[in-house]
Amino acid sequence: METHAQHLHKAPGNKIWHYFFEFLMLFLAVFCGFLAEYQLEHKIEREREKEYIGSLIEDLCADTTNLFIVINKYDVLDLKIDTLLKMYSKFATGYNDTLHRNFSAILGYPDFIYTDRTMQQLKNSGGMRLIRNKEAADGIMRYDSKVRDYGLDEGCMSEIFSRIKVLWYELIDLEGLELDRHSKSISQMEKGNKNYLLISDKATLGKFNNMIRDYKYLASLVKNQELEVKAKAIQLIALLKKEYHLD
Repeated sequence: METHAQHLHKAPGNKIWHYFFEFLMLFLAVFCGFLAEYQLEHKIEREREKEYIGSLIEDLCADTTNLFIVINKYDVLDLKIDTLLKMYSKFATGYNDTLHRNFSAILGYPDFIYTDRTMQQLKNSGGMRLIRNKEAADGIMRYDSKVRDYGLDEGCMSEIFSRIKVLWYELIDLEGLELDRHSKSISQMEKGNKNYLLISDKATLGKFNNMIRDYKYLASLVKNQELEVKAKAIQLIALLKKEYHLD
């Protein structure tokens, strides 16, 4: 009589179900681990998004403050240029202290420095993909585009300023002017017959006058652009606070 081991009579399907169950448990463990990792990564990205938004709002607040100061300076600059143009005919007739003091308006101009630290991070490190809110993302890009447009007009302002400065150095006897300012009173200088010009022909003085008028026109364009940038910044701050429920 042959003796058979009892386990040889087990149904062969039992082992298959055992393997399937182990595979299922392994799959569920891996899948749950993946979900946990995905949720963690998603949470980190949401936190980074809020950090970017908070930092961007700080930059926008800095921009609005800087623009407020710069726009006020452009208002003062415009008044000085108006005075300069009204008194320009006195330029070649002698020294006029009011006229010469207002020349400072064309020998420098207020410059708005874009606070773009967060914007650069968003663009250069791929951070824009973290801004999931479409309204916020569109608003951010519109603001950045507006600032870039402003930069074009500011570049024209810089160009005319450079040309004026070159002609100013060709026109004015700076050494003689400084010497007399240190040794004479304003009244004495205005009663004298010096105009402190190195070049006084009509063509050159007319060219200088035209440059000043161009300067005034470009200053007006730049100021208007800055007013629009400021308005965009204020709108974007309100939008970001609303979309991200920030106080």
